[in-house]
Amino acid sequence: MSTLKTTYLIVGLCLFGLQTFVVQAQDRFIHNMSNLPHSVNASFFSFKDPSKIGVVSEFASAQDNNVSQHQYAYATTFFDNYDFQLGIEYMNSRLDNSGFNNSMLKLSYIYKLQLENNWTFYPGVSAGYGGFMYDYTNLVFSDQIDILSGQVNTQTIDPISATDNMGFIDFGASFMAHNDYNMAYGLSIRHINKPKTSTELSEVAISLDMLIGAQFAYEFNLNRYQQGRLPSYSYLYLFNNVSRQGPNTRVDLYQELILANISIGINEHVSSLNGFNLFQLGVSAGMKIEALDIGFNYSLPMGASQAAAPNAFEIFVNFDLSPFRDRNRRDFSRFY
Repeated sequence: MSTLKTTYLIVGLCLFGLQTFVVQAQDRFIHNMSNLPHSVNASFFSFKDPSKIGVVSEFASAQDNNVSQHQYAYATTFFDNYDFQLGIEYMNSRLDNSGFNNSMLKLSYIYKLQLENNWTFYPGVSAGYGGFMYDYTNLVFSDQIDILSGQVNTQTIDPISATDNMGFIDFGASFMAHNDYNMAYGLSIRHINKPKTSTELSEVAISLDMLIGAQFAYEFNLNRYQQGRLPSYSYLYLFNNVSRQGPNTRVDLYQELILANISIGINEHVSSLNGFNLFQLGVSAGMKIEALDIGFNYSLPMGASQAAAPNAFEIFVNFDLSPFRDRNRRDFSRFY
């Protein structure tokens, strides 16, 4: 690969990371993290032993008009006779007008252990295959530009393949524990094998750093005695995620007010890049209708990150296929 095109590739990857991953180290995060905690810790697939399918779609744009799209889909089911859960998830991210595409398919196995005092423990392992693709046909090189007229020619004499693909195998581990009242916590490790994400054409070796995350969730019953003006089933749900990858630390804080089948919330995202600072602020809303959960999250960049961090609109749809979903959804508590 020529030095010029290698430089374009590296710059393109960096821009993609800056504009869509923001200060999220090398990994992509779901903005609706409190409603999709298994996106950061696969053991949360097993929370209350569900059978579910769901999809997420996000559109993000930064101030320099670069637009990226992200899709996430998952399916999970519990095998009652064997006390384990399987979860499969697929993530795809694409940066428009650059030819950059990143995808990951992952399978997770989670075992259920019943502990004393109404606590349940879920250790899990994950394995996946990911890939990056960069389509060079979307780039313009110096020999295509006529310096006299400013016109761009469609042909280039630079000897390079039209696309470059990078594939890798990825492993992870996790655990989660919850009680039947109001509390859950977990720990997850991704990229245990530190997979290489560069090809033979690349002149710089790149590997994914391990991503370590800790999660904590707590639910307050705001109308325990079903009195006052609030709906009979009203809760305040808090979900926190702290993650570290390489030199970067990220903190995600979610506060969600649940009023029967309707929820509204806010979320704050803090990064250690250039000192700890609030780099993104989000608002969310959702609704439960029978077996359907639907909601959205809209995030705005804050502070010094506004020039690079995107405005992001993300919508999710979940279908609860559990045979006992009516029991689990009757009072709209996550822990019922």
